[in-house]
Amino acid sequence: MPTDDRDITYGYSNISPKDDVVAGSYGTWILTFTVGTHGIDDGGHIKIAWRDVSNWGRPQFQNPGDFNFCTVNTTGKAELDVRFERRGYIRPWRPCLIITIFDGFLTEGDTVTIIYGDTGEEGGGSKSQTFVEDSFEFRVLVDPFGTGQYTIVPNPPVLKVIAGEPEVLRVIAPSETVIGISTWLSVRIEDIWGNPTSQYEGTVVISSNDSNALLPPPYTYTPEDGGTHRFENLTFQTPGLNYITAQDVKNEELHSTSNPMLTHENQLKMRLYWGDLHGQTEETIGTGTVVQYFRFARDAALDFVSHVGNDFQITKDHYKDTQRIVKEFHKPGKFITFLGYEWSGNSPAGGDHNVYFLKDDQPIHRSSHTQVQDKSDEETDRYPISRLLETFHGRDDVMIIPHVGGRHAILDYHDPGLTPFIEICSVHGHFEWFVREAMEKGLKIGFIGGSDDHTCRPGGAHPTSMVEAVRGGLMGVYACELTRDSLWDAFRKRHVFATTGTRIVLRVTCGDAMMGDEITLNQSPTFFVEIYGTTGLESVEIVRDLDVIHNHQLIQYDLTSNTIKFVWSGARVTTRRRNTDWSGEITIDKGRIISAEEFAFDLSWQGITELTEQRVCWSSTTSGDLDGIIMTLEAPDDARISFDTEIVQTSFQLSQLKESLILEAGGIEQKLEISRVSGKKPPISVKFEYTDHNIKSGRSAYYVKVLQIDGEKAWSSPIFINYV
Repeated sequence: MPTDDRDITYGYSNISPKDDVVAGSYGTWILTFTVGTHGIDDGGHIKIAWRDVSNWGRPQFQNPGDFNFCTVNTTGKAELDVRFERRGYIRPWRPCLIITIFDGFLTEGDTVTIIYGDTGEEGGGSKSQTFVEDSFEFRVLVDPFGTGQYTIVPNPPVLKVIAGEPEVLRVIAPSETVIGISTWLSVRIEDIWGNPTSQYEGTVVISSNDSNALLPPPYTYTPEDGGTHRFENLTFQTPGLNYITAQDVKNEELHSTSNPMLTHENQLKMRLYWGDLHGQTEETIGTGTVVQYFRFARDAALDFVSHVGNDFQITKDHYKDTQRIVKEFHKPGKFITFLGYEWSGNSPAGGDHNVYFLKDDQPIHRSSHTQVQDKSDEETDRYPISRLLETFHGRDDVMIIPHVGGRHAILDYHDPGLTPFIEICSVHGHFEWFVREAMEKGLKIGFIGGSDDHTCRPGGAHPTSMVEAVRGGLMGVYACELTRDSLWDAFRKRHVFATTGTRIVLRVTCGDAMMGDEITLNQSPTFFVEIYGTTGLESVEIVRDLDVIHNHQLIQYDLTSNTIKFVWSGARVTTRRRNTDWSGEITIDKGRIISAEEFAFDLSWQGITELTEQRVCWSSTTSGDLDGIIMTLEAPDDARISFDTEIVQTSFQLSQLKESLILEAGGIEQKLEISRVSGKKPPISVKFEYTDHNIKSGRSAYYVKVLQIDGEKAWSSPIFINYV
């Protein structure tokens, strides 16, 4: 019996070991549930649930020699039926182990023991989730009477998930600075899963290609740094493109170079700032606290951030706490916070829209009170989205931003005064179809990226599952200064662009107009495009409404090369389960495969699974993003290459590959592209001009899409041109 004074009517539980769990590690955990005074009747149930966002290994019961093998037994006189269901309880506690008691019953004091990662027959153990969490809870529920009505057992087993060993060093610098003006630098050390790790206690040395720069001395990290340190009072003296490098003094593999930093000779009218306006925490469906969320965003060197929980879970107390925390973290000139929430109505009623406020202490109008017990303010709900737009119509201190998550937004409802842009990439995927839908409707809107982070890592969200399957996006904004008012003014003017998570510098102008502006011309427009990538640039497209009117190729294609690049992309549908399974193989009937390298794969468990001289196999899914393999051959011209997946099957002789082969594959932008590429590295930056001599009468939207060789992308907001 327990030694404390807890209520044991429904039972109690504990877990062993209780030691801190290293993220992504394998182990064995034994959860023991002791039956309470009610007992559990024949037909009763026990559920062990955890949060939706966790990627803890899914229990399996068939293969004792494999990973995540789970066994369940009881001291009682009954049989147990055990299964795992991905959606076996109530959001956000849906993944759960379900135990049904039959052919007997359990009495008070009987135990049910669950062994996660049972290694009794040389199994590999259970894999813990790959992101940190102070209190990973195994929620225990019991239905002692077999009625289907469950009671939460108090004092659930809780584990702390911590970051692992240092594996990756990241250097983040401001994208723009001015000669002689003090600036900053952030150096973060992460484990293999993207978690900043307090285990790092090494020393880093800072250097730069600007030999005259004033840089900080070597710095030795302590556990109190939590893997992140911000250096202040750096100055640069050389104008142009600069980079900063950080190197561990003992481990030569632990080093990194910053994102591109443009150093200007004179003060700037507008400067590029970075933010993430989209994510949530454990108060709704995510993990971590709101305080931890804002702290991570600040330490990830974001300039601005917002927290937007699903409204149908936001209680009055949670909303008040969020308002307070937004105020506490707001530091003009340093770190800007915005109050927000996610209006989470079903897609037929408008779908997901994030609501942001310029001012603090603003009221919340939910889509519903579905998971809020206190219904006393239910009359403040606004459903469908048209009612919310009506409520805020005419206000210039509110933004309502559509996005694609689970319930993707419907653009049939639009108020241009409230919606200056839409979100086109997040951990859920890349949504160029959403851009085209906006263009087809003639909407005057810009484009941003966001993380839609659920793991308390805004600005640094990594893929964790088949739902959150790619890295979180970022939002770039050109503003006069780092204040709420200045950023808000830039938001409303659409001086924004989207990236898939990297700090690509992107500028697009047409005369005095910049991205987001609307102008009138009576002559052909000339666009000036300037890009500084984080690695080699593959292509830059200029798009007018729905059509690519210029493709500025930067990667070199070589018809004599035997290096073949296979790229597949797209999504199955626009709704929640959008992943396209591209797992398959490439074979060659003559010659041999010298090498094969994957690129742009996001999920850690996907990639090349087999490589021989005649065959390469892989596991891959895409969610609007792209994956690919670059393969080098030693083969005659008549060698036949076969590409085989469930989506696309094709075969060709090497001699037939004279230009890029593009195969459309249905679904949402699903396609395969095959081309010969040279081994030359493309440039990391580019400037060029383009004049549209075929401009159409009326209004046209011109925007730029950037693609890097690593699969990362950026999209500018359009310049809207009225041609008369």
